[in-house]
Amino acid sequence: MAVRTTPITIIESYFDQHLERSTLRWFDEVPDDHWIDFAKQYMATMRQNFAQEFFQIPPASSPSLRLYFEPRMGHEWERAVAGLYQPTPLLGLNHRPPSQQTITRDEVSKMLDPLKKHLLLADSIYFRDSFYSCFDAVADSVDRNHWRSDPNVPDLVHSSIRSLKDWLPILIELRTFIESGALVFMPYYLTPSFPSDTGDPAINEHYKKLRIHPDPTATRRTPPVVDLKNFFERLSNPPPRKPTRPDADQYFSESEVMTAWLNARILDLDPVFPSRAMSDLAGRLYFDEGPDALDVTSDLISVEVLPFGRTEGIHLDQLWEMRKNEDVFASVQRAAAGCKKYIEKNAGPGTTKQGVDDMCRTFLHDELDKFERSSSLRFLRMADENKAVGIALSMALGFALLPLNPPLSIAIGLTVAAPFLSPETARAIQDRFNPTERAYGHLQALL
Repeated sequence: MAVRTTPITIIESYFDQHLERSTLRWFDEVPDDHWIDFAKQYMATMRQNFAQEFFQIPPASSPSLRLYFEPRMGHEWERAVAGLYQPTPLLGLNHRPPSQQTITRDEVSKMLDPLKKHLLLADSIYFRDSFYSCFDAVADSVDRNHWRSDPNVPDLVHSSIRSLKDWLPILIELRTFIESGALVFMPYYLTPSFPSDTGDPAINEHYKKLRIHPDPTATRRTPPVVDLKNFFERLSNPPPRKPTRPDADQYFSESEVMTAWLNARILDLDPVFPSRAMSDLAGRLYFDEGPDALDVTSDLISVEVLPFGRTEGIHLDQLWEMRKNEDVFASVQRAAAGCKKYIEKNAGPGTTKQGVDDMCRTFLHDELDKFERSSSLRFLRMADENKAVGIALSMALGFALLPLNPPLSIAIGLTVAAPFLSPETARAIQDRFNPTERAYGHLQALL
């Protein structure tokens, strides 16, 4: 497999040192001047290699879901993450992690919580390269030979290098996701709209084709053609953020949503938005390329995706186990896609979040029933005839679904229930928990 241009490969290539927990002390002794050189090498390598490696359009014979988190929406991501999770350097305004002495694998797992539900569904997630953001000023403007003589620069250099080092244990724990291409640290300066959304001909040409469907909830009909004349002026001087519909609970710039949608479409990525109101607006955008043009609308476009919100129940290790098993990953993707279609078909305009949750839960229960009807679980239906066996089964199944290593948790459950179960029943319980069904169980746990 070809080596990708990632933060880890650039670090290891530049320093000729493997990045792992045991080498963090070695990296801590690297002189400041070498870190400045590395910062500039990092920027040069990303500029040269990233686009050709990560912006290639997947072949039609092998479609993939590649989700895009717009870098310019830092405030919105911060607000969305704060509503459900603890702050994370992976999304939001603060890209500087806590001191590396306190970062454990479990803490990195929590940092990934806002993206876990997306990693259950998508082949790749493209988000701002927060690692580089910590030292971008050093890479761009610090002179290696004279930075100590400028009284305004040393603090910047030392702060950037400290944050760079603090990122190293996070990269180590995310290595499998980064190397596989599941997590893509994307240089923000490579977005088509960078730096000011006003001078790139690509954005301008695509914007001319941009149209918007009328808002079905609006009392006045929205013009089907976007106002091109004032678009770039609004981007440079955005108006006060306002909801696009009366029941929206967040204020935002419509121009930012349009720009994020355009950036994603130009890069052939699928945009994700921080709020339902923003995703509703994006869902009405499309390109008009003539009478035969197909509407192109966003897909999987809110920070919640489906109503998956409690992803802290899935640890980093469990998430990787699900992804590396291609059959399980494909099953989860199919289940989530089917759930989304089910919601779109059955949810009306007034459906509450609780109603959507219930729909998703019902759908996934039905999917699991398909497995159970063809498995040896029929004996569970007879458990009520014997109270002792019923209690033992409940204990066994309960332990088996604990957030432990699956074989270990099943072993604990069977040990507890052993006095009540025959060997055939014990084997049936083990057969029940194949990887695909455990993955479906995880989906249910997130609702």
